[in-house]
Amino acid sequence: MTRRPRGNRPPRLDDPAPRPAAAVDDDAPRSEAARLARALAERRVAGTHARFGRAEVSAMLTRLAAGHLDATFGLDLGGITREEADDALTVIWGTAGDGVRVTIDPELTTAAAGRAAERPAAVAARGGRIAFATGRPASLLACYCGLVAALAPTDARVVDVGVFGPIAAGRSLWWVDSVAVVTDGTSLLADDGETCGDEWLFAVGRPDLVVADRGFAAAAVGAGLETIAFADVDAAVLGVAARREHPVRVVPLDDQRPPGAYDPLVEALTAGLRPNPAPAA
Repeated sequence: MTRRPRGNRPPRLDDPAPRPAAAVDDDAPRSEAARLARALAERRVAGTHARFGRAEVSAMLTRLAAGHLDATFGLDLGGITREEADDALTVIWGTAGDGVRVTIDPELTTAAAGRAAERPAAVAARGGRIAFATGRPASLLACYCGLVAALAPTDARVVDVGVFGPIAAGRSLWWVDSVAVVTDGTSLLADDGETCGDEWLFAVGRPDLVVADRGFAAAAVGAGLETIAFADVDAAVLGVAARREHPVRVVPLDDQRPPGAYDPLVEALTAGLRPNPAPAA
């Protein structure tokens, strides 16, 4: 058997030419974003909504346009048209006009998380004050606690009042690992914060950054505070505020998933945090 001259051999298909380093670097962020989007969809933090159908969201938009408190969370933006609210849902949550169930676009959640992650890092770098509050403690408390823990080795000053109240209906605000929640003294309560949000702001003053949801986020936006708002589709008023260029960055998500479902989101939001430099010897 004769050997084919080396120069005339066809290229081996299992040895592709190495890709330029720049191409690998360009693909890395896209791959990480795709991984996060898949994880959020698998955990149903985004994707087809586990609870809301189009009829429920349509009714919410009607109530928002009519100015009902349960749709505005106490945030007064002036007149909001049904078309403006629907536009916010489309642009920020990625909801589509067809299908029985509404959807949250995982890629939009991923992109929003990337933009939001810049702010805690920037505020921490200058030693700013950051305040956390949630009206969905069963779902989001652990998520916020993860963010607080990631801020611990930085120069950020996380606001922790401890206890404030009583406030409306015999309830109080307690800070659990520096995250404000509503309690009746026996249980942590889900609360949309239409009234508790203002009480919470009175307690924390004017932090440099707020990370919150529901009426707590609405109160912060209404006070002109820079806010990262974790927002479900029934909080479209926060999307309208963002579209009107109020100081709020909306992270669209289902806000009633099991706590562990948000772990990939916490990882993405804390990726840019850097600990304090070690003191010189």
